[in-house]
Amino acid sequence: WEGESERNAAYMPLVGALEKFLPVDKHVKERGKPPRVLVPGSGLGRLPFEVIRRGYSCQGNEFSYFMLLGSNFILNFSVRPESCPVQPYALSTSNRRQHDDHLRTVWVPDVSPAEHITPGQDFSMCAGEFVEVYGEQKGEWDSVLTCFFIDTAKNVILYVRTIADIIRTGGVWANFGPLLYHYAEMPGEMSIELSWEELRPIIAQYFDIKEENYQDAYYTTNYNSLMQVQYHCIFFVAVRNDKPVQGVSNPVFK
Repeated sequence: WEGESERNAAYMPLVGALEKFLPVDKHVKERGKPPRVLVPGSGLGRLPFEVIRRGYSCQGNEFSYFMLLGSNFILNFSVRPESCPVQPYALSTSNRRQHDDHLRTVWVPDVSPAEHITPGQDFSMCAGEFVEVYGEQKGEWDSVLTCFFIDTAKNVILYVRTIADIIRTGGVWANFGPLLYHYAEMPGEMSIELSWEELRPIIAQYFDIKEENYQDAYYTTNYNSLMQVQYHCIFFVAVRNDKPVQGVSNPVFK
């Protein structure tokens, strides 16, 4: 249960937006199947798991092989709750209260995915860079959920165009996270670092923003540590309008 409060702060607004603006029962009644939800930058797969257990179809997308190895183990090998001990802070010897704080053991997972996912549900993980994998899937997704993701772009405008292109008209994009542009401090790397004031009107070209606010969230926090990281995150829910995606961005994702 180490990360429960952190997950709730970041994931529940996104899941709540999905249930509010794209309810499963209504979609099944109108279209004959659950909404298809894409979660890029899905890490260890917890957000896609929360989506699928609520009756949606879902695909997680992740670039990091380290994350993919972890999600594969947790999701596919019927791991029992609290059956795997890990010591996530073993190499973090700064900001300790007690001499052995860094040796504290955490038992994972808190739930077994196999106990909540039924056979036949449309649930998958896809490896690869987001734009490269999904750039040609025009209008194929009913929703995209981005959590601590859009600032991983070298060119965030390319992410916006791609998301607008792959969501059908009337589909939903919900986002939660900061704008800590990952490539900003990397020598030799391109990085476009827009403020929210600059980014919002670009998004608003293709989406009608229905909800927007700032919410605080901790990130990979050791609650026993003397230092904790908290972001003042942008949360928004937007519905895709019918404006075609315009403009071209250089393929800087490679």
